[in-house]
Amino acid sequence: MLNELTIVMYHYVRPIANTEYPNIKGLELRKFYDQLDYLEENYSIIHTEELIKSIQGSKNLPKNACWLTFDDGYKDHIKYVMPELKKRKISGAFFPPKVAIEKSQLLDVNSIHFILNNIKDIGKIVTELNDFCKLEDIDDSIIRKYYKKYAVPNKFDDGNTIYVKRMLQNVLPEKVRKRLISKFFNKYVGVSQKDFSYKLYMDINDIKNLLKNGMYVGSHGSEHKWLDKISDYDQNKDIALSLEFLEKVGSSTSNWIMCYPYGAYNNATLKIIKKLGAIAGVTTNARKAIIGNDNPLTLPRFDTNDFL
Repeated sequence: MLNELTIVMYHYVRPIANTEYPNIKGLELRKFYDQLDYLEENYSIIHTEELIKSIQGSKNLPKNACWLTFDDGYKDHIKYVMPELKKRKISGAFFPPKVAIEKSQLLDVNSIHFILNNIKDIGKIVTELNDFCKLEDIDDSIIRKYYKKYAVPNKFDDGNTIYVKRMLQNVLPEKVRKRLISKFFNKYVGVSQKDFSYKLYMDINDIKNLLKNGMYVGSHGSEHKWLDKISDYDQNKDIALSLEFLEKVGSSTSNWIMCYPYGAYNNATLKIIKKLGAIAGVTTNARKAIIGNDNPLTLPRFDTNDFL
């Protein structure tokens, strides 16, 4: 039997206005509460175990089933999200990257978010980025080619913002990206990345607390890499390390669920996670999932902003 499922994806969930980082693109806490009101009224919010049983064919999902997912292991999730879910007697699935939790390593994606939060003139950082690339012996014609290809606006960001994100996320060579992100973070955020990570992410005890309170914890990779842009060997290593982390915190690695960083994967990724025992994987494709029809390793998800 086919089962429709609405999967909702969350990242930052916090009070945002009138705080130190008012321009961060997250979900205001009050809007999160309102959204849960809406979802509870119009959907049946399921536990992860119900999804697993549905994929296995041993249980049908309820009508208008909805599954809540929370990416990246933010402190927001233990401070604001879990208490509200418990209060409402509903459950969510959380996907923290290993290095953010275990090593307090600030992910590149988050470094970039907070750099951009502190930039008033995005054109200025585009110029700085391009000048830095020239110092790294990247030809001006290549930079112009990159800008034409990546400075394309989407529903969330203008072209310059997308260009900066893409260049710092995966376009530039890794060593160049790391140096540039560190330079910009020191200049525009003004604190060490290590110190910042302590405030941003949950720790191991927080993750264990999620599990004790009936939440699901799955894999978001070890280093939050674009899996489709690294070798099969490196993919396998990154995912295997994330499973070691799940075992360490006490989450099951039998019929586990993969949440692809950036929604990025390729055929090799699917083969690797299947071999390692995954029962499902979630992407960033925005539509309803059809359990029994969709490949369970590439389930689509709606962004929280699709419900605002």
